[in-house]
Amino acid sequence: MRLVTSVCRFFQLIFTIVVLGLSITLAKGQQLGSVPSETSYGAFSGGIGVLAALIGTVAIFIDSLDGVVTWVLDGVSALALLAAGIIFAVRLHGTSCSDPDTLFGNVLLSGGCITTNDGIYTGCYWDEKHLKSRCTSATADTAFMFLGFIMCIGVLIASFIFRNRR
Repeated sequence: MRLVTSVCRFFQLIFTIVVLGLSITLAKGQQLGSVPSETSYGAFSGGIGVLAALIGTVAIFIDSLDGVVTWVLDGVSALALLAAGIIFAVRLHGTSCSDPDTLFGNVLLSGGCITTNDGIYTGCYWDEKHLKSRCTSATADTAFMFLGFIMCIGVLIASFIFRNRR
């Protein structure tokens, strides 16, 4: 039982650390204007996932933390990661990392754009090379959000099945 839970917790921790790191990297790349709320929420969901994984790992060894406490944390983490993954997937829909025309103006990727008074884009911060890199990072972030969600569900199922087998 502990082996299954430990393996799930390990991957949950790795995936959510990647989500947190990629989201922070995307946020730090925002040069004009404020960081998009989607990126901030991605970092938040990664942070919640890391917290849930760490507390869940401690709960493997401390029985009083195991059960409802970890179920609630894993449930909240799963929902946060799922929501973040869906938000990123929707925002990235229609973009292709190899097609620069689809990257300019995307709020997750552009680093901020300056608009004229008539609402026409006059320029975005990053050039084509940087946009491709940010696109790859955002796409990977989305994938790891969904993988983190799957691991949270896996941990929930494993801990629920094995709850009385200590």
